[in-house]
Amino acid sequence: MIRLGNALVSLERREAFLDGKPLPLGGRAFEVLAMLIRANGRVVGKDELFSQVWAGTVVEDNNLQVQVSLLRKMLGDKRLIQTVARRGYRLATDPAGEQASFANTHTEAFKLDAEALAPGEDGASVPVLVVDDDPSVRNALGRLFRAQGIAHRLYASAEELLQTQWDTPYACLLLDINLPAATGLELQDLLGKLDLPWPVVFMTGYGTIPMTVQAMRAGAIEVLTKPFDEQQLLDLLDTVRARAVSAGRAWQHARQVKDKYGRLTTRERQVFSLVVSGLSHKQIAKEIGTSEVTTKVHKKNIMNKMQSRSLVDLVSMHNVIDSRAEGQGAA
Repeated sequence: MIRLGNALVSLERREAFLDGKPLPLGGRAFEVLAMLIRANGRVVGKDELFSQVWAGTVVEDNNLQVQVSLLRKMLGDKRLIQTVARRGYRLATDPAGEQASFANTHTEAFKLDAEALAPGEDGASVPVLVVDDDPSVRNALGRLFRAQGIAHRLYASAEELLQTQWDTPYACLLLDINLPAATGLELQDLLGKLDLPWPVVFMTGYGTIPMTVQAMRAGAIEVLTKPFDEQQLLDLLDTVRARAVSAGRAWQHARQVKDKYGRLTTRERQVFSLVVSGLSHKQIAKEIGTSEVTTKVHKKNIMNKMQSRSLVDLVSMHNVIDSRAEGQGAA
């Protein structure tokens, strides 16, 4: 979703919203807007607009003026689309920067509790967090979960979920892809950036194959097409909530390892890496320019700070640190 002032635009779904309400943009107007957005601040010439929006059609110049005037009115801010004399039009805002604002606003949304008590293996007590802008869907799911005794919370938007400040690593998301403001895919991406381990199941009324592929590649468990069978959903959630337990425990372990690693000095971290790579005390001493005795002292300190009883434990912890570093770098 791309923000333009108070408006939100989805080029993929060809939808626009102003203050959460759909904008009834015609096909020509939306094409003009899409070209201006993709130009990313560049002036788009009138000839370029005509050749793309009215391809193969002979039209008068005022047709473009009418569409631009309509867009300015619909978007609620005439300053968003600037007229550049004798050249064309451009957006007065930076769509790429606005698009990133959702993630930037919520990068500190959750502080999960690394000491939270883990639920049972079956995940029966794991809450299901439902995010869907359709009240009828939320109400139906609420009735179903109450009847089944499933802990749950209902949210109308991604922003509403993020405002609740959940602190547990044990939860799962039932998430609508096509939310009117920040989309479900954007929320999924943000959860990854925040290092949240919650498994995600998407719901959609009119999903596309590329959208489904994108969701699954980003780690979604499943994409359900509305309407879906209640028993199908319940069976899926049994699996997802059990997976939430495993994911939460892995997150807790990784967080504890990271905290221990943070206690090591720079030299101890260097020795740690060399130890787990299989080097002997003599080889490590030569590598870092110190004595074997000093190297042994460093290793003993590492074992104590990491609360490790064996080299196998150290290797396992180092793998956790490496995997988390790679994941955060990818994000």
